[in-house]
Amino acid sequence: MSVEQDWFQRYKFCQPLGQGGMGTVYLAEDRANQNIQCVIKQLTNKYGDPAEHAEAVRLFQREAAILRNLHHPGIVRVFDDYATEDGRYFLVMDYVPGRDLDAVVKASGPLTSDAVVRIAIQCCEVLEYIHGQDPPVIYRDVKPSNLMLTPDGHVVFVDFGIARSFIPKQAATRVVTAGYSPPEQYFGKPETRSDLYSLGATMSHLLTGMRPKPLALCTPGLMNPRVLPSLDALVRKLTAHNVDDRPPTAGAVRWELYRIYKELHPEFVLPPEPEMPASVAGQAAQVVEPSAGYAEPSIRSLARFRAGGLAGAQATAQPKARPGAQMPGGARHSNPERGLWGRVKQWIQNWMS
Repeated sequence: MSVEQDWFQRYKFCQPLGQGGMGTVYLAEDRANQNIQCVIKQLTNKYGDPAEHAEAVRLFQREAAILRNLHHPGIVRVFDDYATEDGRYFLVMDYVPGRDLDAVVKASGPLTSDAVVRIAIQCCEVLEYIHGQDPPVIYRDVKPSNLMLTPDGHVVFVDFGIARSFIPKQAATRVVTAGYSPPEQYFGKPETRSDLYSLGATMSHLLTGMRPKPLALCTPGLMNPRVLPSLDALVRKLTAHNVDDRPPTAGAVRWELYRIYKELHPEFVLPPEPEMPASVAGQAAQVVEPSAGYAEPSIRSLARFRAGGLAGAQATAQPKARPGAQMPGGARHSNPERGLWGRVKQWIQNWMS
């Protein structure tokens, strides 16, 4: 029996789970491991242009290489990949039970501020971990459909198809998802704080049930009066058009989320604010080590919370955010449509059309 026959004998393809631009995802069983369920992503081979096919293969292989080197409970584990002689590529990863957050919101409506804070804390832990790699890994595609919510309330990043290592001054492919990608990503220059913008856009989607508008400051409190004002302010800061106006690291965002969580749960013990390490050479954003380094038991229990009714959580009455409210520090929200940014935004929109 050939190596290829051996590989296809090992895995039983059960049913398709979904299809995207790069290929099809199947639910499968691993016969070599007690028929445990797994997921197999197959790269489509329907590219008419050889250059497009070569680029798709490169991204597919890079996803496998990145995921093999990442070990975190919030990141899906890849344990096998295979390429056939006729050019088909397969990626085998753990099966993550549950539903993606986009499906959760479509089924149940906006989530509460409490639920979004808990989800965002877990997202920050994953971003801290990948940004803390050497070189840092930029996810580039944080959005509800790429975040799985398991039955016990854990959030798992499931698609690293366009993730890449950050190398200063290296030209990058323009890969964007309208509504979630920051301005600099349209120019092919993402950095770690680009992931923070996408996280803020994702939080806005979860809080409002509405996909964010492309290249627009997210203001969930204006669309959902039940959003906690401090959480609305954080989302606004995360989705600032200028990277320097965003928080410096995922660790800084996580600590701010703890502070907001304490507003909702006064008994929560707020941990010390993390110290910001030296900037990565050649990179504007700073990176921090994974949170496990200083996490107290109460923090661990928060990050690994039990969801309970989270998947079906509806927005509950919370203080109403005043339109045009002043942000901490006395700065008022500026109109992003004016001045230089308005011209840049118009240029980007023309480039996309």
